[in-house]
Amino acid sequence: MAVMGLGCIIGLLFFLRPTVSEFENRTLTTYPDFTIGNFLDGTYTSQVSLWYADTYPIREPLVRMNFKTKSLYGIQPETQLIGGNRTSDELPPEGERTTEPKREHSHDVDEPDVRIRAEEIEDQIVNGLYVDAAAGSAYTLYYFDQGATEAYADVINDAASQLKGKAEVYSVLLPTNAGILLDDDTLAKLGVPNQKQAIDYFYSLMNDDVYTVDAFDVLYDHRDEYLYFHSDHHWTQLAAYYAYTAFCNTKGIEPASYDKWEELVFEPYTGEYASFVDIELAPDYVAARIPQGTNDMEYWVNDADDSTLMEGNVISDLRDADEDANKYNCFVCGNRPFSHIHNPAVTDGSSCLVVKDSFGNPFVSVMVDSYEDIYTIDFRFTTKKLVDLVDEYGIQDVIFENVLMFAGTYDASELLSDIVYSDESAGGGE
Repeated sequence: MAVMGLGCIIGLLFFLRPTVSEFENRTLTTYPDFTIGNFLDGTYTSQVSLWYADTYPIREPLVRMNFKTKSLYGIQPETQLIGGNRTSDELPPEGERTTEPKREHSHDVDEPDVRIRAEEIEDQIVNGLYVDAAAGSAYTLYYFDQGATEAYADVINDAASQLKGKAEVYSVLLPTNAGILLDDDTLAKLGVPNQKQAIDYFYSLMNDDVYTVDAFDVLYDHRDEYLYFHSDHHWTQLAAYYAYTAFCNTKGIEPASYDKWEELVFEPYTGEYASFVDIELAPDYVAARIPQGTNDMEYWVNDADDSTLMEGNVISDLRDADEDANKYNCFVCGNRPFSHIHNPAVTDGSSCLVVKDSFGNPFVSVMVDSYEDIYTIDFRFTTKKLVDLVDEYGIQDVIFENVLMFAGTYDASELLSDIVYSDESAGGGE
């Protein structure tokens, strides 16, 4: 009873409630607005409950304690498969569809609903996690879903259709660490497809107005280098740079000289995998090079509220950060709904918008020297509309960056459709 009473008192300390979880690399749920409608239908109280649990004052140390406890588990098998009850559709020939393209408008959703759907996408991380104790690594498997793949391609195609004559549209699909680091025999035994073939199939469904970027081959050619973390689903900045060179090749521009940039190293780094698996994973570190043109940026904590505008760095110096801090957040200030980088060293008026997931953070950091202005939106959290942004800022290139495990879900396609379709375009594009 004393412990419960203390917990209730701590829960009332509203001034101590966090807004960001460094350990989980995300912005926490905000307090919902009260309306008579959402109070009467019950959504207000459920949203308050979600906010209360997500921002409990000592939630962060409790999550860290849970991670430390799991690290003490005993002997484990050499390999493990977590969430292995999923099955992969058979990969069809390129260009073959099972449905006609759909252009349905996805209605706007409230912020708490966006939060829930974003977390559902993040759940894909452990819904198919292969652990190799001998290698000291965990790998995110990709399960092909033909319907979800077609839905994703439809949204990208419609974006290109709406932006035709305004901006060029690029698609950068990225493999997970399993697709690059595991051999085909292992993937076949696990019942998952070759990710190169899966990406080619995605691209075969996209129309000629979409410029597709082959990031797989350049990553595979460098697979002996430190491209992915052992304890996390994310990739390193070096891997992002290789994907960026593939983008430059598609666009026909010269990539920046990565090896000339100042490098910062943050260690140790413990990723999200470590809280899911019961074996000790190989040590990780985050290496981050600072672009030459600028290290300054601005971002919005809530892109529907201009008062939340903040200043930050493209590469934040986390060398003095807590040992358990999520050092992947050094890239472009972490997962932000909307951000802007102005590079005064580039004066050609070039601009782009990167529609990204968390893999896009280091990707954007290596693109800085190629554009005068870079805008980014995280499709999981933004309230912005694609056409509005292109019109307002005169954006020339729109780059959809997504890792396969997110792109191949219906949740991702629905959230992207909220960005692509404005209220005026309900029912589809042109």
